[in-house]
Amino acid sequence: RKKILYKFIDHLLLLFSFEKKYFEGFIRNSFVGHPFFDFSVFKINKTKRKNQKYLTLCPGSRNSELMTFMPIFIEVIKKINLNNNFIFHIPTSINNKNLINNYLVKSNIDNFLITTNDDDKNRCIQESILTISKSGTITLDICKNQCPLIVVYKTSWLNYLLIKPFVKTKFGNILNIIGNFEVIPELIQGKCNSDEIYKTAKKFIDDELLRDQLVIEYNKILETIIVPDSLERISNYLLE
Repeated sequence: RKKILYKFIDHLLLLFSFEKKYFEGFIRNSFVGHPFFDFSVFKINKTKRKNQKYLTLCPGSRNSELMTFMPIFIEVIKKINLNNNFIFHIPTSINNKNLINNYLVKSNIDNFLITTNDDDKNRCIQESILTISKSGTITLDICKNQCPLIVVYKTSWLNYLLIKPFVKTKFGNILNIIGNFEVIPELIQGKCNSDEIYKTAKKFIDDELLRDQLVIEYNKILETIIVPDSLERISNYLLE
């Protein structure tokens, strides 16, 4: 791939510093940082969370994701409801609100709140004891709001078997990939079931120190990738 890129690219702008080692000696490159992590955009909210009445669930936005994760999350809700009294917060789009609402109502679940705007979403995540989220960029918003996090992912076994030989990393979450160890718990494919998710979630629900330590550890990785001037660097290189 490097040899192919060399033919078509004059200057490669790298989003993450660890990528530099892959292109040195092949392509002129510069680390500019990811615009998402520009300090002017990505601001960590370290306000101490006094109220933790919510538990956030992020099932994704595509219909296929909702069909996969909502049935699993509903079983998790039922298990957690046996011994806890949380409001289950589900951030989504206006288009998906009715679909998610129907899943929950048909399952006789009434202790939930669906949010569709960023302010409400961020406030509820900040006030959540834990978030269980489908893998994706939403997990970065969760980390920005300093909430303990469990990442889940599941696809069809056919897709999984087709994709797996081409995936060289052990992890699915970007912070775990950068840190090269499982900072944020991941329950992938066979482990992405209601029993495993509940078992992992219960450990964090029952242990405040474990929750705090998880946030401390992922903040260490965030601090290595947040850059003060990513947008400015990119603009300067484009204007060269």
